[in-house]
Amino acid sequence: MELIEGLYLVTTTVLAGASATLVAFAVAAYRSSGRTAMAYLAVGFGLVVVAAVGTPAAAFRTEFGNAEALLLINTGLLAASMALVAGSLAVYEPGTQEFVIPESELSRLRDQ
Repeated sequence: MELIEGLYLVTTTVLAGASATLVAFAVAAYRSSGRTAMAYLAVGFGLVVVAAVGTPAAAFRTEFGNAEALLLINTGLLAASMALVAGSLAVYEPGTQEFVIPESELSRLRDQ
């Protein structure tokens, strides 16, 4: 294994571990609060874990053949995950009178 491949595996392991930890926190928060936003967050970070584990697994399995497809799938999974994480900030929470981001803050951001 070359140095760059080893570094890739190390950084991937750190990313997957950190993301899995965030998934666990989000799942625990969802179970205790029932907030939809926490479910979005858990799924979003879950997709990061899938991308972090799946991309290098596919890369090493194919000996890094068709790098464009690997990058496309990885970027697609990460884009979907970030959309869900962003969505977790703006999802309406049933039983409350406001979004996760208060309407006053959204108005302030729109005015800038």
